[in-house]
Amino acid sequence: MTSPIESPVDILTAVRAGHTLRLPALLAPLDRAGRRELLAGLKELRAELRASGWDRWQERDRVSPALLVAGAACQTGAAAAASWIGGRDMRRRRRVPDRELLEVFGDRDPRWLGDLAHRLAARSATAQDDYPFVLELVRRAGCPMPTGDGCVEGWATAAWTERGRLTDILRRDPHLTAFVPRLFETPEPVVSLASHHDPGAPEEWPGALTALAAEGLLDRAALLDACTARLLRGGTALHLKPYRSVLEALRPTPEEERERTADWIALTADAPSPVAGHAQEVLTRLATAGDLGPARLAEMSAAVFFRPEKKLVRAQLVLLGKVLARDPAAAPDLLPVLGEAFGHPDTDVQERALKLAAAHLGGDESLRAELADRAHLLSAVHHARAVALLGADAAPREDTGPYEEILPPSPLPEPLGPSPESVEETVQLVAAVVNSRTASAEEFERAFDGLVRHAHRDRAALAVALRPALADCYWLDPARRHYYTDDLPGLEHVAAAVLDERPSGSRPQALASWRSDCHHSDAFAAGHARVAEAAHSLTAGTLPFLLATPTLANGTLDPHVLVTRLAEYARLGTVPGPVDFAQALLRVRRDASARPRAPTPWTCT
Repeated sequence: MTSPIESPVDILTAVRAGHTLRLPALLAPLDRAGRRELLAGLKELRAELRASGWDRWQERDRVSPALLVAGAACQTGAAAAASWIGGRDMRRRRRVPDRELLEVFGDRDPRWLGDLAHRLAARSATAQDDYPFVLELVRRAGCPMPTGDGCVEGWATAAWTERGRLTDILRRDPHLTAFVPRLFETPEPVVSLASHHDPGAPEEWPGALTALAAEGLLDRAALLDACTARLLRGGTALHLKPYRSVLEALRPTPEEERERTADWIALTADAPSPVAGHAQEVLTRLATAGDLGPARLAEMSAAVFFRPEKKLVRAQLVLLGKVLARDPAAAPDLLPVLGEAFGHPDTDVQERALKLAAAHLGGDESLRAELADRAHLLSAVHHARAVALLGADAAPREDTGPYEEILPPSPLPEPLGPSPESVEETVQLVAAVVNSRTASAEEFERAFDGLVRHAHRDRAALAVALRPALADCYWLDPARRHYYTDDLPGLEHVAAAVLDERPSGSRPQALASWRSDCHHSDAFAAGHARVAEAAHSLTAGTLPFLLATPTLANGTLDPHVLVTRLAEYARLGTVPGPVDFAQALLRVRRDASARPRAPTPWTCT
């Protein structure tokens, strides 16, 4: 006889009670029809919890794990199960209840489990947290391990946090060779790889990878290639530091360094200074050992001389001097590149380049003419010496024309976009500005003016569309309303007035009462005073539009447009708000060619 607790209704009751541990046993007897019936109830419960307020957060925390397990067990397809498990609203705890999930999936086909593992691994938002669960699914399915960015982070974190030496942990990891190359391919450095302190220690990633390469568990050449490829991809010095640490821990042999000569030259040209300095040291060793030909050394020098770092440029000049002293025959290849150093912004570098040319130029007239052609790049303090060394052709070229300042053209002012024409467009723009920390001033002004205009036309319709768009705002949540004051920031202050959620109060204080010793406070107060004034006028239904909305994206207001707006205010019998009018006057372009006179049938107070 079937126990009553095994019916879908009773299982749903157990889910509401948060009995996650009991669910595998309760779900096991259900047939397909029973699971379909249960899933319908679970979806209703999920929708109910989604719509609930903050006052039910404890209930959501209790129910979510059970809801996740029960809903996943009722799904027949791997795609639907992955979508259910990855739902953000049920991830109140970052880790899923993997033990219970594995129990309810115990009768599934291995291919189904493998499909689920790869689908979960492809969800970038949750793949890192789901790595232990994905790992066990892969083990049961016998399928290849997914190696997406999230799984790489999850694998590295699991290895890093496991007790014991990292080298020993990685040595027994069956997925070592699948994941290690991916450490160098993620967009951002893996957290545990970037948090090392002693690259040579066996409990740190660089030391562990080096040790495993020495044991033959990892391909040393592939590791070196991965390191150099990641450095060549570029990034900040901080981002590239962990990969450089692995490279330094591997200690490439002279032969391995010589095989990657082209990579080192490319790094000296474009990499951040610490990486370029390391590449320069490698190439210096190769040049000193005679493994870097004059043509390659000239290519490297041209790249380094183009960099602004004086330390790198001076070191390159020293290297050229040593090579030329050892091999004078290399002068035809190396001396012409000194012309690049003539244009370096540091005059000391220019002087060193001139001295090096003087020491090794000899009687080669073709070299002398080639350097003379570049001598005009030198600073004026070196012109006389350059003429003495390179001849009259090195004299600075005279410019007989008038001096002309070469400056980039001034940007043309762009018009501000129009205010939203429809209620839907206004609501979308307001929600985007309220929910964004990087909204531009142009977006704010357009959303502000759109709110005011549509509230004047049909405030009820605007409120109906606006409320669901701002449902996540705390001042609309009854459970958090006690945090709400009359000083909501920015557009939220006006939106609250549209929704009749703004507490009743007195008319906003005049701008003069907002004075502060801090200029940041003054700037905020000026903006808030205009918002608060608009919210008050909007509640009274007396504000058709704003006067101070700019006409250009740079924040200025065309005086003719302001006059037109004032004329419309006069026609409607609307008295301008003092703060909005003052802001409009501050934004008016001071063009001497156009100073229109505004009709004034009223007085601003």
